[in-house]
Amino acid sequence: MSTVIGVAGSARRKGNSATLMRAVLSGAAQAGADTKEVYLNGLVLQGCQGCDNCSAEGKCILNDELTPVLDELRRAEGWVLASPIYYDGVTGQMKTFFDRCRTFTRDPETQALRPQLKGKRKGIVIVAYEDKPRKDYYHEAEKLANYLAWMGDFGKVDIISEGNLGPRDAAAGRPDLLARAERLGKDTFG
Repeated sequence: MSTVIGVAGSARRKGNSATLMRAVLSGAAQAGADTKEVYLNGLVLQGCQGCDNCSAEGKCILNDELTPVLDELRRAEGWVLASPIYYDGVTGQMKTFFDRCRTFTRDPETQALRPQLKGKRKGIVIVAYEDKPRKDYYHEAEKLANYLAWMGDFGKVDIISEGNLGPRDAAAGRPDLLARAERLGKDTFG
């Protein structure tokens, strides 16, 4: 059985991006995956210190509430990353998370850029926002998808970039969107 971990960068557990993440994870579970939700906003964590001291095992030397999450992600076959767009970019929580994932991109001996995650993986990136659909917000999701390639063999990373999602619980009232997200989770991780 594969493991798929959803990482939510929203402060709102019932916000639009988190709601879409749960729909994707529901589809993954229907396809037989073991799923887990992680809400970054509830964790006490530090940002990357830029110390270049990633351990010989390619692990971050910081020890905080993100440490066990990074360990689980190292083993997971699937990642689902979800963030609202605030001020034309992903949330600070998601950015801090990605900075800490630097340990997955560096050779522990030389600190040269080299993917540290072994084996094939799959990923989905979700961004949600209130404004009309925008290409520049889709590109924010593409950036995250590209970062995954720095960490390991994620192949093609699927993207959900959804606008017109205001107020904060708008996604919950869109059965068409939830069904599409659930289907993507089932197809990607099945």
